[in-house]
This record gives sequence, C-alpha cells and structure tokens, in this order.
Amino acid sequence: MAATQRFLDLARLARTLPRSLGVKLKIATGVLYGALLAVAALAYGEEPKGYGNVPWGASEDTLRFRVPTQSCDVIDPAVDFGSRRCRAAAGVTYGKVAPNAVFFYFRNNMLVAWRVNAHTRYRETLAKMLLKQYGHPTVVYKGNYVTWKGSTTEIEFVGGQVQDSVAVVTKAELVTREAERQERARRAATR
Repeated sequence: MAATQRFLDLARLARTLPRSLGVKLKIATGVLYGALLAVAALAYGEEPKGYGNVPWGASEDTLRFRVPTQSCDVIDPAVDFGSRRCRAAAGVTYGKVAPNAVFFYFRNNMLVAWRVNAHTRYRETLAKMLLKQYGHPTVVYKGNYVTWKGSTTEIEFVGGQVQDSVAVVTKAELVTREAERQERARRAATR
C-alpha cells in the first residue's frame, strides 16, 4: 500500500512538474523581456513629448502662450507637415543652439511636428545633443542624414551645405500625410 501511495505521489508530481516549470519559465521570460525593454529605454533615451513645455496635441494658442511666435499661417499639406505652421520669434533656442528658425506644425489645431533649422557651425553640438537624448540613430543614410524611429515619433537630422535641420514628427501625422499622398495619387490617376 505504501509503495502504491508513493507511486501515485510520484505520478502526481510528474504531471504537475512540467506545468509549474512552464509557468516559472514564462515568468522568468517575462521578467527578462521587461528588463531588456527597460535597458533599451534607458539606452536609447526617451522619445520627445513635444517641444519644451509644449506637448504633442497642444493648440496654437498654447504654443503662443508658451513660446514667442513671429507668425502663424496656412500651409500646403502636400509640401510640409500639418495644415498650419507657426514660426518662432528670434531668441527661441534648442538646447544650447541658437537656430536660424524654429517651426511648429499643426493639424486640426494640434501640434503634430516641429523643425529646427540651424547653421552648420552647430552641427557637432546638435549631433552630441541628439545622441545624448535619443541614443544611436535607428537608420543611417548616406551623407549627413540619420533617423531615430520610436513608437510614437520619428526624429530626423539632415545636414546641409548651409544649414542643418532637425525635424520631429508624430507617427499619427506621418500616417495621415501618407494617406493624403495616396489619395492625391489616386485622384491624379483617375483624371
């Protein structure tokens, strides 16, 4: 009888062991995956949440209240981001850089992108600042062109002959812009 009971206990243990090991393995895998994501987030920095104290989705009025602006006007969405663009007044800086121009782009009265244009003498300062904030670029193209692709935004640095440009745009705006481009192409094809 004791041998039978012992056999039944061993059989029960053999049945539950794979399940408990499977659960423990899943927990360990989840913890490891979470740790990897945390390390990746620290290594690559945090995505922009707007520009300075102007968050994504803020209105033009909020921008004007928080950042001195020179002008705001309607723009062609086929050419640039959003449907309206505001230009910051002189004196607005981007970190330690005094840019030539800072532009803010709005769609449906919500901030969806911004761009800083700076003289090439600030290239090294901009590069160090971007690497410190966002880590190594996701994509490196030929020339002075790199991109950081995050889950909610894309950051693009384009070095030019006279000035460099840093553009930050929300993924939602990129999707909207692509849909508009496809609609224009569809309409042009049916003419």
